[in-house]
Amino acid sequence: MQIKKQFTNHDLKSQYDNIYRTGAYNNFFSLFNPYWVHRAILDSIQDWRGKKVLEIGCGQGELSAQISFAGAHSIHAIDYSEAAIEIATTNINLPNVKFDCVDGNLVQGSYDVVVMAGVLEHTDHPYAFLDKVLDKNLNDGGSIITVMPSFLNPRGYVWMTLQILLGVPMSLTDIHFFLPDDIKNYAEERELKVGLSTIDQDWGCGERLIDDFNKRLRNALRDAKLDASKVDLFLKWLDTARKHFDQNEMSGALMICRLDAN
Repeated sequence: MQIKKQFTNHDLKSQYDNIYRTGAYNNFFSLFNPYWVHRAILDSIQDWRGKKVLEIGCGQGELSAQISFAGAHSIHAIDYSEAAIEIATTNINLPNVKFDCVDGNLVQGSYDVVVMAGVLEHTDHPYAFLDKVLDKNLNDGGSIITVMPSFLNPRGYVWMTLQILLGVPMSLTDIHFFLPDDIKNYAEERELKVGLSTIDQDWGCGERLIDDFNKRLRNALRDAKLDASKVDLFLKWLDTARKHFDQNEMSGALMICRLDAN
């Protein structure tokens, strides 16, 4: 699903550079837990040994290091933020991990696995980007592992209602918003095998949802010059209502997607 924003992926580059250079990375993603994301990505491939891997949007390089420890033959880790790559090359020195500051649209080479954690939602043309990766960067029989926010949960219902009906952005960086059906439809068009699951139910419909909105919702409403005086009342209602939400394997806040090329 595409929602027009006032910024582009190019605009985000300077924002991410500033986040990394000022050391604000952990605060900016205060409710994002990289451990579970990295664990889900590592578990998506049964055996990493001997794999030639491309990580797009590697940030500070922690996931690339873990893929190295999992036995991959080589990891080409790229990010378009110079600041992120500077941190990664300073902190991580592994013989089979190479860090480069390059845009994913321009990277060359072919790989057995392409990993993208939190990339597609920030990309101007995500399906064209996936086409490029499939056609130019993925070996026959290779896999793309990608992680993105999912909105089949109370967090998503509130977020998308504000976003679509009232034009209140709940995210300063997301350009696109995906549902599992979007990925399934793309996979069908490209004749790919697709595997989908979600993680982080607590963020999607648990106590962390309330913690997230306690800060995010107030700020979003105020930035949109809307009344934020009843947020406490709404959060009290939401905290009661979300306990009756019927959780399932697709109601977590983050979607893990594996696309396998034939």
